[in-house]
Amino acid sequence: MKHVYRTIAVAALLLIMAHPGPAAGQMTANEEALVETQAQRHVERYYNFYYERDPQSLSTEIFSSPWMTIGGNGIHIITQEENLAYFEAAIKGLLARDWNRSTFTTKNVCALTEGSAIVSGTNTRSRTDGSIMSVGGVTYFLGKTDEGWRIISYSGHAANKVVHCPVK
Repeated sequence: MKHVYRTIAVAALLLIMAHPGPAAGQMTANEEALVETQAQRHVERYYNFYYERDPQSLSTEIFSSPWMTIGGNGIHIITQEENLAYFEAAIKGLLARDWNRSTFTTKNVCALTEGSAIVSGTNTRSRTDGSIMSVGGVTYFLGKTDEGWRIISYSGHAANKVVHCPVK
């Protein structure tokens, strides 16, 4: 069953990234700016829920279901059944390491279509004493659903790597 979710999730991500769709390249500057703002705000909302230590909201209001992480070990699919436990464990693990908050610094936002975007930047984790725990790059792939914006996937990477959308 996990193989089916993985295939569906990868196919959906590839379609979002590769399919030109009717709106691709046809957004006005105002429409593009609106998509960029909405996507960036959704990622900020995600970080606020983490700071509030709110695994319930993280598991129901931020990500699509299923969603995936993409990292050094490949793709990991998180199903709806695993979602809440995933965030509970993540927050518990961070708190055990004296984590206080994570701050996302947006480096670039790419409005792909009116319903899809990429937000790329850095995640700075700090401890309760204010010292820096880690700084890493992260890129979020977002899509708009009937319930609003959702993160479909993210990939951690080096802090100096940022996804850009060059204008042709």
